[in-house]
Amino acid sequence: MKKWETTYNDNHLRLMRVHIGFMVFYILLACLYTFFAYSSTNMTVAQLLIACLLFFLPLIILHTSLAISAKNKLEISRKLSEIVFAFLLLAFPIGTIFSMLYFLPKTTWKMPNDDKK
Repeated sequence: MKKWETTYNDNHLRLMRVHIGFMVFYILLACLYTFFAYSSTNMTVAQLLIACLLFFLPLIILHTSLAISAKNKLEISRKLSEIVFAFLLLAFPIGTIFSMLYFLPKTTWKMPNDDKK
């Protein structure tokens, strides 16, 4: 796998923290859905929490894998993160806020030379 070099302060760690933040956000959102749905249904809290967490599980797994690969500076993580953040632009205002945090300090990414050994 290709790795990337940053020209500015450890951007891979910043990207990792953003994905961890999204994981925490999705877990909190599942808990909030459980809290508000409990009064309007006859399911138990445990059943609702499991259903909500299973609903958000693909997103949590996606951000977990992107956070791990960003920590390892894999190029695929950077490219997939740009695609994920492009989709998050559609989710206003949360997507707008997170995308501004991601895209405003835009830096130039430099690939390492392939002829170096």
